Amino acid sequence: MHLVKVPKKWRPSLGLLIAVVAGVLVLLPIAALMGARVTSNQFVRETEANLHSQAAIYSAIYARAFAAIERNPDIGTPISDAARERTLKNFHPIDPNLVASSGAILPPRADPVASQTPVTGPHAAIRGPLARIAEDAQKTTLVGFHALDHTGQIIARTGKEAGNLSHVEEVARALSGEIASAARWRSEEYQNHSIRSISRDTKFRVFVAHPVIVSDRVVGAVYLSRTPSNLNKYLFQQRNTFAWLFAAVTLSAVLIGLFLWRFLTRPLSGLADQAADIAKGTTREKLQNYGVKEIASLGQSIMDMGTSLRKQSAALESYTKHATHELKSPVTSIMGAAELLEGDNVDDARREKLAAAIKTDAARMDQLLLRMREMARGRVAFDGNPATLSKAVSALAPDFPALKLTAIGQDTPLPISQDALEICLRHLFENAQEHDATEVTLDYAPDARVLSVTDNGSGLTDANARQAAKPFFTTKREQGGTGLGLAICAEIVDQFDGKITIENNDNGGATVRITFGAA
Repeated sequence: MHLVKVPKKWRPSLGLLIAVVAGVLVLLPIAALMGARVTSNQFVRETEANLHSQAAIYSAIYARAFAAIERNPDIGTPISDAARERTLKNFHPIDPNLVASSGAILPPRADPVASQTPVTGPHAAIRGPLARIAEDAQKTTLVGFHALDHTGQIIARTGKEAGNLSHVEEVARALSGEIASAARWRSEEYQNHSIRSISRDTKFRVFVAHPVIVSDRVVGAVYLSRTPSNLNKYLFQQRNTFAWLFAAVTLSAVLIGLFLWRFLTRPLSGLADQAADIAKGTTREKLQNYGVKEIASLGQSIMDMGTSLRKQSAALESYTKHATHELKSPVTSIMGAAELLEGDNVDDARREKLAAAIKTDAARMDQLLLRMREMARGRVAFDGNPATLSKAVSALAPDFPALKLTAIGQDTPLPISQDALEICLRHLFENAQEHDATEVTLDYAPDARVLSVTDNGSGLTDANARQAAKPFFTTKREQGGTGLGLAICAEIVDQFDGKITIENNDNGGATVRITFGAA
């Protein structure tokens, strides 16, 4: 017999897995915060979208004020066909596209270039109202505002800057009829550093430039800017929320760890100890707690397995002792006869008696070994096909011509396999013949699930009836009885959740009842 060994591979313990799961749960908020760095782009794009919305309003105000003074201007750049087509649509929203990565952030915006050209015409007339609107709105929006004429010269602003901004890329694009945006480092703390965009205070600003179009000509531009929010600032604002979240997740991880330890780790460790004790041949009480019902079922199976193994071990030990005892007598007799046959003064008559004794004892040993093989077979699982008395009687009747076999309810299925039933009945018929029976009646009661085998033989005493199913117990030892027939029957019916009882009947014979368990 070769023992199957488990391959020696590293396997984490359940406790380690639970600790990892709990640790992951605790780290989830931290991982989420680290992953939230990507939301910096969202902050930038929200600022960009907000600036585009305000720039669209300022552009519309600028254009209406300009058109009220000069409806058909001859200044500015004519817009392209694509720009004209876009403005003719009922809805033409602008999708923000800026990102907060350092490689996408441009250098600080250049200062305005001084200009000696005075602001005249409609631009001079509308500069005051535009500046007042922007200054009032800035108190709420915090947005920097520049209104530019068709050359890029500042005509209104929220700050103190003056001059021309046409050399700034996004302004130049707006003056050509495009809508442009850009993220630029702030000049006062400009450092092109990889983590600048996620530092505590955002070190860059978002700029958008919208053209002002009147009669398909760009008569000016609106140039807005604002510093976007960032992740750190947002987290600081939501610090209480995140503290509660972290505490809740930590508590949840602890509770989950305790739950798994209580209902999985501890019961499974107890089951492992039980299995180890069973392997050593010792017993252990049931665990106080099996956690979940599946582990309880597994624990019960282990306990049943341990009980079954102990019973089998005890039965094997008892069986070995009895077999050794039963075989010892014929072996001793054969050895004694063989020694006498080796002598020189053994006459023919004596030699024949000794040879007959050897033959008889050898036959007894052969019978014992046959019964032992049948006993072993009785412990091997049979098939599950139900048996009937009619088939069993038909198969066994030729071997027992001296017995009149009668079956009542002979076609009713029995809760035992056909081959198992025939083995049991063969031993019962042999016992009946040995006790001078001439008739055997078989009766199965399906409601009670009881098979009764009644003979008209000499019967048994009550004391013998109680011991008849024990291995090696026999009242016919001198006639070659082995005392294993009923024991074999008991082993077989036990596989079908049944038991055997023996009692004397009113006719003087014996009745063997095989009672099967509930269906």
